[in-house]
Order: sequence, then C-alpha cells, then structure tokens
Amino acid sequence: MVNFAIKSSKVQFIYLNIVRFIWFLGALFILFQDKLDFQKKINLIGNPGLDVVMRNLTHAGDGLFAVLVFIALLFIRIKTALIALISFGLTAGIVQLLKHTFFDTMKRPYYFLQSDANFRIIENFTYHTSNSFPSGHAASIFAICTVIAYRYKSKPSIQLILVTLAVLVSLTRVYLCQHFLQDIIAGSLIGTLISYYTSVFLESKLNRFDKPLRIG
Repeated sequence: MVNFAIKSSKVQFIYLNIVRFIWFLGALFILFQDKLDFQKKINLIGNPGLDVVMRNLTHAGDGLFAVLVFIALLFIRIKTALIALISFGLTAGIVQLLKHTFFDTMKRPYYFLQSDANFRIIENFTYHTSNSFPSGHAASIFAICTVIAYRYKSKPSIQLILVTLAVLVSLTRVYLCQHFLQDIIAGSLIGTLISYYTSVFLESKLNRFDKPLRIG
C-alpha cells in the first residue's frame, strides 16, 4: 500500500490520512449501494434552503475559484501559489482528457433521472447530462486544498478545515445530480495525488520563491 503520510517524527500530515479514510468509505458505499437509487434518495431529501447553499457552494470547484485562490496565495507565499497553479493545471488537463476520451460516453445522473416523475428540479440551476466521469469540480477543489494543506502540514486545525471544505464542495455535485459518487471519488483521487506529489517534488526546488509577493 502506498504510504501518503509524510515520514517525519515531528509532523503528521493528517489531511491525507483523513482523505484516505474517505476514499475507503466511499468505495464501500459504491459497492453496496445502487448509484441511481442513491441519487433519487438525495434528490428527494433536498429542500429549497439547501438548494441555495449547494448551488452556490459548488462554485468553489470552478476554475475561477482556483484562480482567485492562486492570486490570494501570491500574497502569502509565491512558492505555494506556483505549486497550486501547476497542480491545478495538471489536474484539469488530466480530468478533461479522461472526460473526452476514455469516458466520453459516461452520462450524468440528471440524464437518467430527468424523465422521472418524482424528480425534484432545483430552481435557477443549469443541469448537464454528459461527461460525468471523473468530476472536475471534485478534482479541482481537492487539488487546491491539498496544496494548501501541505503548506500548513504542521497545523492540523487548518488541514481539518480544508478537508471538510473539499468534501462538502464535492458532495454538492451529487446533491445537484451532476455526478455520481464514484465520479467525485475519482476526481478527488486525481486532484489529491497530483497536488501531493507536485508539492513534494517542487517544495525544495522553489525555495527562492518562498516569500510573499510585495507590491510597491
């Protein structure tokens, strides 16, 4: 088994340990739960208030959010910003390649449920039906959160906040019937692994940028 934890007697990168546990739970759920039945249950338990939260929170998985985070990180550590940019670029490239080649026939949950008489439509939301696997939103938010968590690998509280954010944003895609659970698990795998190993590889090579951006 690949050991994702940093081998250090002083630092434990709990972010990755939590993410690995989430992958394990997700895999079990996928094995024992029919994906369409699960989507129907999620759709039916929704409500207008939660719709608003999920519809807005899901934008944290957009490319625009990643760009805003990159800009903010420049004023904290240029090195972290560069690693985030590279990680996001690699993640987005791989996800889009998979979506439009190997898995271009994979349909989103809404494709199967739109004709269901019991399906509850979320107002002011645009549904998509194709290119379901893997989830780009999940890959994006996990890529960004992993880079930042690595930057603060000595601060468990920040790591917990980041992993919670990544999970919640990813789950919005299931709630909105834009992805199956396996789609977001796959996206989180791609985003996390690319960002983690990019961070490990580039950390010592970008030390000259280990400073905040100064304007003026």
